[in-house]
Amino acid sequence: MNTDRQRRLRALEVMERLKRMDTEREAQSTASLRDSMVQLEAEKTALLARLSGESRIEGLEGAPYLGRFIRSMRAELDRISHEIARLQPEVAQAEDRLRAALSEQKTYETLRQRRQSEGRKAARKREAHDMDLLTVMRWEP
Repeated sequence: MNTDRQRRLRALEVMERLKRMDTEREAQSTASLRDSMVQLEAEKTALLARLSGESRIEGLEGAPYLGRFIRSMRAELDRISHEIARLQPEVAQAEDRLRAALSEQKTYETLRQRRQSEGRKAARKREAHDMDLLTVMRWEP
């Protein structure tokens, strides 16, 4: 009986470790997607700053190039905005998968802790019972 309980505990520990590894994998995936989003947002901010700072001309020589520059910057901003819009659902799905993995990992952890607690309680109960038997045997003539 005791070995069966130990075997079950070891199995729960293995499952908990596997779920922890899954959770770490999902966390890395989510972090990678978030990093991509942050990088795209930084690029967009830098382009907007550049566009507002460099969209003025001081002489007529730059006038023919200004329109192409602004169109090019707007096209790049649109590309980044589309990429951000494409990544947002992926990030949300990755976060949902991470939450599910964390929940499942926590379930196995809680179950293992409960089983360990029950095992300790049963061991204390057996020990108390054995001590009672010893006390009875000691005082019986």
